Amino acid sequence: MRHRSTLLSKAFGAAALASTAVAYGTALVRGNADAPRWDVLVPLTVGALLAGCWVLAVRAAPPVVRQPVAPARAQIPATLGAIRRDWRHITMAYLVIWAPFFAGAAAQRGSGSTLGGIWCSLTAFFAIVLSFYVLALVTTQLGPGQKILRADAAAGRVHAVRARFGDAVREQYRRPTGTGVGSISTVDFYYAELLPEGEDGVRAVRPTVRFAAMSGDSFRINLGDKHLSRAAAELVGHSGWLCWPTRWKDLAGTDKQRRVAAAFVTDTGHVVWGHTREDDWTTWLRGEIAPVRETDPTLSAQVLPSPSRFLPAAHGVSLLYAAAAAVLAVPYLVGAAPFGVGIGLGVAAGVVGFIAGGRMSSGAKGLDPALWTVRQESHSSLQ
Repeated sequence: MRHRSTLLSKAFGAAALASTAVAYGTALVRGNADAPRWDVLVPLTVGALLAGCWVLAVRAAPPVVRQPVAPARAQIPATLGAIRRDWRHITMAYLVIWAPFFAGAAAQRGSGSTLGGIWCSLTAFFAIVLSFYVLALVTTQLGPGQKILRADAAAGRVHAVRARFGDAVREQYRRPTGTGVGSISTVDFYYAELLPEGEDGVRAVRPTVRFAAMSGDSFRINLGDKHLSRAAAELVGHSGWLCWPTRWKDLAGTDKQRRVAAAFVTDTGHVVWGHTREDDWTTWLRGEIAPVRETDPTLSAQVLPSPSRFLPAAHGVSLLYAAAAAVLAVPYLVGAAPFGVGIGLGVAAGVVGFIAGGRMSSGAKGLDPALWTVRQESHSSLQ
């Protein structure tokens, strides 16, 4: 079950991240200090306690429920809100990718160990490279196509039809890999079915549109997956306007997969960003079934508020990994382990901490199975 993000859960979560950041900073600034390293252990312990309080606050928060149905809007908002930057998620991402370096640095204690130096150099290089990737979480909230659609709406015109948010579908697509006889891979494709409606709200005899999540840049940022997942939890059954940009030909002509950005603007005043594949938009845009409509500059639509990102069934294991990383760090921080053993424990703590954070931050698209209707499709050669 998803829970709403409350002021209390936000405060505990932010404080836990801040305490962890203090421990990292102390380990770096006082890198030559001898054990016991209470200046590192105390903020780490406080961070762990605050993380526990965060979990309790999340579990006590009200659950996410579907938005109440609103009267149909005859006009399309001209102002479509972008996905908000999640600074807590960004902070956690940086703490995670630097965890192996700081764990090794704290274990080495400025001793000049060759093994420790190699580990710190490799993990620092690794973290610097990934830090550039994390910058995309700061700069990339909407894809290029979605930005064009947003600009077209602000300029006053978009292609649009009335539609209703139907099932949220997890399609398991089986295809041959081409690497050998009998070699098959399965790819998960997440989308929402948008069911066309007439102006009177009655189901129209038109093909269903598969409204897919925005694709991520570079290392597959899953902002779009999480965004669609939130909509699946709160907007199923809602009606609104399915919008495409007036410049859709520019997008289809330059995208390798010939996708066109789209937005579903609900009558409740929310916007869901995504894209449509060629076999979904062709009928509507090439067939000129989706007319160009004027947008209303007095209306706006915003994205749904972010829910809590903690799902016990999926993230409970991540907390166990984090606890294991903390336990591995204690012996060398208090000076109870020989130097060589301490270096080994530092390496292990950093790796396990990285795995824990990676699992925790990896997302939400498929972590709540109750949201998704599972369907299986196969490549024509496998049918």
